[in-house]
Amino acid sequence: MVIKKAGTISGIDYVHERAEESRHKETLAYLMFMAGAIFFVGGVLETVITTENPDWFLFFPYKITPDPPNLLGLFMVLSGFMLLVLGIALGIHYVLEGSFYSDQLKKVYVTEKNRESKKLVVDRGARPFAKQLERAHTELGECKRHLMDHMGFNENDSMYYCGLLGDRWRELVMEEELYAHK
Repeated sequence: MVIKKAGTISGIDYVHERAEESRHKETLAYLMFMAGAIFFVGGVLETVITTENPDWFLFFPYKITPDPPNLLGLFMVLSGFMLLVLGIALGIHYVLEGSFYSDQLKKVYVTEKNRESKKLVVDRGARPFAKQLERAHTELGECKRHLMDHMGFNENDSMYYCGLLGDRWRELVMEEELYAHK
């Protein structure tokens, strides 16, 4: 029997999915608003056309005859108004939700960029410089030890001459070894 591991999703992928879902819901809220506008205008027009003298409270007819066209007009006005209000409210909600997820993604992106830039700065500048500094320190220590042990200089003099000789102190050692073997 083979057990398949359920697909896992990382945190960033989850936030991407949520942002995408929020954009989709925002589009649906906009469509809901548009449908509400169409229903509302259609209901008002049907009420005006089918009723000879309706009584209005703002845009809502409240004294209509119980004829089917009048009831349909009232239903369209009320449902259109509800869709308008819900479309606006949900649209605002999903825009704010999407901006929240976008802000989270921006923070992650900025953090990644900062981490990469610090890594690049350390890789390009500090690490080679640190290696070079360590190598120079090691060279200086070896030179100082050689001059103190084999030449009999004190520490201050050996530091001074090592600074003057630089990398060429090894030539001095090789020259001494040549004369020592003859």
